[in-house]
Amino acid sequence: MKFSNKYLPVILLFLAFLVGAFFRFYKLGETPVGLYVDEASLGYNAYSVYKTGLDEYGKWLPVMFRSFSTFQSPIYSYLLIPVIHFLDLSIFSVRLPSAFFGVLSIPLLYLFVKQLVIPAKAGIYSSDSKLKYFPLVAAMFLAISPWHINYSRTAYEANIALFFLLLGSLFLFHALKRSWFFLPAALSFVISMMAYRAEIIIVPALLVVFVLRYSGALISEFKQRLTPILISLVLSFIIFLPTLQIMGTPGFRARSSALSIFATSGQRPWGANEGKGLVHELQNNHQVLATREFLSLYSSYLSPRYMFSLGDSGPRLPYAGMGTFFVWQFPLYLIGLYFLIKERDLIDFKYFVFTLLLISPIPAALTRDPYSTLRSLPLVVPQILIISFGLVKPWEILPAFSSKLKFSVVALLVIFSSVRMFISIFYFNDYFNSKFWNYGWETVVKEIPNLNPQLPIVVDSSRGDSYILMLFFLKYDPALYQRENFEVSASDYYTSLTRSDTKKLGNITVKSIVWGPDTDEAEQYLVADYLAMSEVQIDAHNLTIIKEIPFPDGKVALRILKTNPKPK
Repeated sequence: MKFSNKYLPVILLFLAFLVGAFFRFYKLGETPVGLYVDEASLGYNAYSVYKTGLDEYGKWLPVMFRSFSTFQSPIYSYLLIPVIHFLDLSIFSVRLPSAFFGVLSIPLLYLFVKQLVIPAKAGIYSSDSKLKYFPLVAAMFLAISPWHINYSRTAYEANIALFFLLLGSLFLFHALKRSWFFLPAALSFVISMMAYRAEIIIVPALLVVFVLRYSGALISEFKQRLTPILISLVLSFIIFLPTLQIMGTPGFRARSSALSIFATSGQRPWGANEGKGLVHELQNNHQVLATREFLSLYSSYLSPRYMFSLGDSGPRLPYAGMGTFFVWQFPLYLIGLYFLIKERDLIDFKYFVFTLLLISPIPAALTRDPYSTLRSLPLVVPQILIISFGLVKPWEILPAFSSKLKFSVVALLVIFSSVRMFISIFYFNDYFNSKFWNYGWETVVKEIPNLNPQLPIVVDSSRGDSYILMLFFLKYDPALYQRENFEVSASDYYTSLTRSDTKKLGNITVKSIVWGPDTDEAEQYLVADYLAMSEVQIDAHNLTIIKEIPFPDGKVALRILKTNPKPK
């Protein structure tokens, strides 16, 4: 066997890993430019626990972290603690776990696909492996996936959850041959559920299908499997128990209550309030309307129109000019679906792909946001696999084309997509979307030492939780902040959702600026965005501009001003 053929799969896998690592780590602390408040909250709470053992609200080692009006899953913040220990608190360090697990997901997907589609007796290097390049194609397509790259470059818990979901699935199929793999599978699934709430629905559903599918194999060796399964279940229950204990609290339910299509009355269709009678009530009651909305939202996640054209409508989520997948992958998706439906040999692989394909949209479809790529992130796996299958399967049955030509076409598509991705991420995204990433607050903090320390500073919070950005970039002493700001007692941490509108950070007060008292009556500095402090208002209140911080497109993002009250 030629050296090039023997080691080609290893070389290609390493190349996919390098490409994926580049897109996830290059300028990680600079792009996206700025820092979203959820990222700042994850980072500062980890910093606070690292320094004091308490989060920003004074809660010791929370099961879930209180974040503004809702709660964040704990895994990401706890993973950040050792990162902060070695790298300090920064944009780069906060995004590092997501990028790290995003890169590891590439070889992990390769291993998982290889396990399901390539017979062990054939081996990866064997020409008998008809789909020997399939795992490599899947890994490369994940490496250049706009969807996966987006969430790997930002501090989103969903990316961590996806990694452990995939890891748990890998161990689960290994457990069919070696029962003790049930233990790492169970632990991986528990971490996945604790990392992001969507997995609390996805993981149990996936396990139910697995048990039904492999019930015969599980029962046939029940005695040998019983001990590993029981130990796995007990340990998983113990680890997940603290989360179970707070599931009924208002804090745990806060986000789902605010977003669920079943928990909110929503907007009724036009004319729905006009009708009367039993038939009208049966057709237009809230549960029926919510079910119809669920089915509509669910179908959008399987729609090629959203996958390859519209994408996610969230301002921070799509890269400029790009959908969830590349347009050229659309025919591959259709081809992959066709061949996978007809496939009769890869039964295990087929069951997994279609199970995850149908389960993954459920948590997202239960919320009001249309086509949320964050809540449906596990869907990237089956859809990538279908697209990859659509490339490799015709490759297998169309031998007329030379291998060099096939590789050349794929290489050109990957290179073209990578170049386009590079331009979109590192140029267009920062230019067009910087205002959605709270750009400029780091510059504000750097300017504070140049201000008169005798004068107080008022930071406007009327359009967002700017206090957390100040805490983050100042690396404000968590113990001092906890003493200066009391919001909720430890006993009411998960039950009381009340919030304070004013935050104190030494001589800095973060609140909504009140025109008159804050602008005319006291000598102080004001920090606000371009909407809160327009040129007309600056002139009308005789304010002095100390510094203007522009967006990358040149427009004003934030202003630091000084008041000039008239002598009394």
